[in-house]
Amino acid sequence: MTKDRPLVCFSVCPKDCFGSCSLEVEVEKGKVVKVRGNCNSPVNQGRICIKGKNYSNMVYGSERLLYPLQRIGKRGKGEFKRISWEQALDTIYEKLKNLREQYGPESVLYYNRFANLGVMKNCAHGFWYQFGGFTSTYGGLCDSAAQEAINLTYGEVKHNRISDIENARLIILWGSNPAYSNIHLMHHINKAVDKGAKLITIDIRENESGAKSHLYLNPRPGTDGCLALGIANQLIENNIIDDNFIDQYTFGFAEFKELVKDYPLDKVSDTTEIPLHKIKSIINYIKESPEYTLVCVMGVQRYTNAGQTVRAISLLPTLTGSIGKKGCGFYFSDRQAPELDWPFSPEKPNRIRNSIPVAKLASELDNQVNPPIKAMWIEQANPMTSNPNINLLAQAMNKLDLIVIADLFLTDTARMADIILPATSMFEYCDLITGYGHSYIQLQQKLIEPPGECKHESEIYRLLGKKFGFNLDYLPENNLDTIEKIIGSSNLNVDIDELKEKPYLHHSYQEIAFGDLKFNTSTQKIEFFSQRTRDRWDEDPLPVYSEPVENKYTSPNIYSKYPLSLISSHAHNKMNSQFSDMSILKEEPFVWINPHDAAIRGINENDKVRIYNERGSLILKAILTKKVTPGIVHIFFGWWDRVHQANINKLIRDYISDIGYGTAFHNCLVEIQKAK
Repeated sequence: MTKDRPLVCFSVCPKDCFGSCSLEVEVEKGKVVKVRGNCNSPVNQGRICIKGKNYSNMVYGSERLLYPLQRIGKRGKGEFKRISWEQALDTIYEKLKNLREQYGPESVLYYNRFANLGVMKNCAHGFWYQFGGFTSTYGGLCDSAAQEAINLTYGEVKHNRISDIENARLIILWGSNPAYSNIHLMHHINKAVDKGAKLITIDIRENESGAKSHLYLNPRPGTDGCLALGIANQLIENNIIDDNFIDQYTFGFAEFKELVKDYPLDKVSDTTEIPLHKIKSIINYIKESPEYTLVCVMGVQRYTNAGQTVRAISLLPTLTGSIGKKGCGFYFSDRQAPELDWPFSPEKPNRIRNSIPVAKLASELDNQVNPPIKAMWIEQANPMTSNPNINLLAQAMNKLDLIVIADLFLTDTARMADIILPATSMFEYCDLITGYGHSYIQLQQKLIEPPGECKHESEIYRLLGKKFGFNLDYLPENNLDTIEKIIGSSNLNVDIDELKEKPYLHHSYQEIAFGDLKFNTSTQKIEFFSQRTRDRWDEDPLPVYSEPVENKYTSPNIYSKYPLSLISSHAHNKMNSQFSDMSILKEEPFVWINPHDAAIRGINENDKVRIYNERGSLILKAILTKKVTPGIVHIFFGWWDRVHQANINKLIRDYISDIGYGTAFHNCLVEIQKAK
């Protein structure tokens, strides 16, 4: 840094996002003054989203937590007093020690999600393993159903280098909105379309990525699996398949061929409520370009039939041999980077109780016995905004003896805590980031000192570990020496200095996924018929279609009172629930409703409306649009109750998916009326 110019450092965005964007960060006089995309990055090439551009506003926001806080009022009211770190740690130590002695270590639920990615999250192991155990959750709020489904089908979750999509002649976006959730992929899709590629979008609404679509299909919510099987039926009937590829590289095609005979066009059209001519059109597009790219992301796997739906969709490119080649393939996420080793863990204790599906936290938290859950330790998570059925979750959390949370802001979950510990931002600690939208490994550098008394979780665990008398060798400090040991233990052919300059790509990376046509399944082939699906999940080995719960067919009594399907999706200016409180990105919460449904209810544009069911209600502004079909209302998720009074998870029951213990957010019926 010269006298007149700020220091420019490379780092990476660690948020739970497909981007994992490489950043250039300007630091002047110990403060971050500007954040921009790294133009030399092989992935984002200088692009970052609006959230990344506003990181300095987040780091220096007026509502940033700077000191430990202790609750003084009723849980959830947000009444706290400032205390010292010593007071906070003493209180936590005494409570945890007493709970362990009285009930056992499983009486503490350690709840950690993915606000930030990175290997340093594993610092928790050194504390909780030495604590003797804990209770944990399993499954996911995001993509666990699809991840498991793809693993069952292909053996690995990976796709071609995202720039290869520019070579595609046909691109099908299915339940995916990369304009909001994966801007780098969207960049290459736009370039492909500009070069002449055809774009088809399949979604329950007209999303922001489909503006250049040549064809739009809007299936009834949760019927995507039926549509996929119907498309497969037509491809096989019309011989739009690659027999040689199927014979050599797939298993169970004969059984699959029999299955899809049960999905003729008229039945599929009736079930999905997609006009017959539109389904015929997509068949014609595939016939013209049988080697094509299919991008399927989060939307289709937020139902109770999620796993089998993703299996059915993922198999479509296989039928035409669109796997292992340039310009085609199945895209979900790219997980080719090797798993990083954490060389600091003590022996794993026997008393780790992995007993709560994260999707069902609300209904299972209060049902644990021998011992019951008495305390929650929460980090990198905001379950009171992000988990379903939050009214029930609040009831369960209110019965606990202790809730500790480490966070940067007074989130809806932090308001429930007894002790709040102020955590560091991404610029205030170092980490090694492995993303899932691409397979590069990147160094997150510590660029500034934490403000106030903020501490990284690793430091919090070291301080608390000292009080318990734990071995601090298993609680390493957050510094580059620790990162260097992780690199060595993980056998990465790179060092810190190289990582400071550019991302690292492991030598095993395949630019064309499955280019070697090797599949890590039990049969070493792509599996139309997956015996592991039955063995692991007690589901049909074939990707059969079943109606999801809570709709007009499976729940007619609920539907008679609440006839609208509530669908939510990622917002442009939020990362799940993160950034929702930033004043520069704030907006008035709104709901999309079709004009036909609005007219029946006497609702006009910009009216305040009450959206409700038996689980809860909230007030939103109505936006009338034909971008959603009749019978559906759409809301972007992530709004906090504290800031917006518009948390849609008040309305959503904690259903779980058929495969992968995923969360079925989209199985939710509601009604809307003009707010009084």
